[in-house]
Amino acid sequence: MHLNPVSTLSYWLQDAPYQAPNSDPLPAEADIVIVGAGLTGMSTAYWLQQFRPDLKVVIVDARGVSSGATGRNGGIISPGLNDDFEKMTQDYGEESAERMIQFDYRNTEMLSDFLDKHSDKDRGAFDPELTWTKGTVIAWSSPQEAADALPGAKRLASLVDDINVLEPGQLQQMLPTLPLFRFGGIHVRTTAIAWAAKIVFCLTRQVMAHANKPYLATHTRVERVDENNTVHTSRGPIRARRVAFCTNAWTPHLLPEMKPVVKPVRNQVTSSTKSAHKLDYVVSANYGYQYLSSRPNGDLIMGGMRDIVPSKQEYEDDDSSLNTAVSQALNTFMRDVLKAPVEKEWVGVMGFTRDRLPLVGHLADISSRSVKGQYVAAGFTGHGMPRTYLSGRALAQLLTDQPLDDWFPKEFLLDHASRRSWWSESKLESKL
Repeated sequence: MHLNPVSTLSYWLQDAPYQAPNSDPLPAEADIVIVGAGLTGMSTAYWLQQFRPDLKVVIVDARGVSSGATGRNGGIISPGLNDDFEKMTQDYGEESAERMIQFDYRNTEMLSDFLDKHSDKDRGAFDPELTWTKGTVIAWSSPQEAADALPGAKRLASLVDDINVLEPGQLQQMLPTLPLFRFGGIHVRTTAIAWAAKIVFCLTRQVMAHANKPYLATHTRVERVDENNTVHTSRGPIRARRVAFCTNAWTPHLLPEMKPVVKPVRNQVTSSTKSAHKLDYVVSANYGYQYLSSRPNGDLIMGGMRDIVPSKQEYEDDDSSLNTAVSQALNTFMRDVLKAPVEKEWVGVMGFTRDRLPLVGHLADISSRSVKGQYVAAGFTGHGMPRTYLSGRALAQLLTDQPLDDWFPKEFLLDHASRRSWWSESKLESKL
């Protein structure tokens, strides 16, 4: 796995700030080095300043700020489990599953509060245009999908007031221009759309305005991190007391423990300024393999279709080129169903975990290597927008030896009991 310095041009990264290389000399040492300048990394940097404003922090990224998954997604913030509720309750119990849902809602609310205070309202580089929609419709695309999802959906709706099950007739009333989706579904009322990269730019601006601002090392590739926490980069080494890996799909490239646990998954996204449809709802369909939304200005964003290729684009990390078959499927759907010719198309790489939950914690808790002082928050499995801001807070708490908030899901931690068997495999992998 290797991050290609060249990538497809995302709709969200046109004329973006913080993309130029930093020509100032790289610091020789730091209290904390954060690897990755996306939503997780910048959230971590922001929370570190709240907890320990005295620390010397360096943020390193192989490209520009928010050039990875956050700058290449669909711009959707929709809280809720990233898996079937019935399965989650079987795996973790109903109380834990409900707590994970409430974490997503808390993250969404607190991120919105941050943007109320620290974003512009001028549609410029620091205005994410956070807009509350009428909700997310998770549309079942076949009788089989409906049968698979209905038991968990009913149970979920009985516990969360914000969520309800849709009969086929209700779904058709809500999505009259999308007749393909006619088998019912779920409605999640709390949903926002946003220019996700600009959320990261707002965090970056706030972090860099601090009196003790970090050194931002864009276009600086991390080659390896020694067991003594020396971060070796393409511009030289940085000696750190602690290192935070906020690298999502790229994490296995730097941490051998993560190779059997985090897999990169490519996803393609398209946009059109000429759609005849203005969607009031965010739509997710076909087990989440297709999703679409309308931006405040009417532009249509649609992503997915990776399920039409045998690999489902799993274990693929090249975001510099498009998959022809996926492109054709996206273009056909946009043209024939949505009457929207594709104008831009790009690729992002997600980091999927075995249990579809993020990985947050101290590597020393699970590794056979000497990695004291090395921490990670990664593997958001295509569901990072409702989780990364407060996962960054948790990572900052761990980095500064503070207790985690009692509402933080313990199931996200590296050393949670449900994950213990993973790490014996990882130890074997690290020796190969």
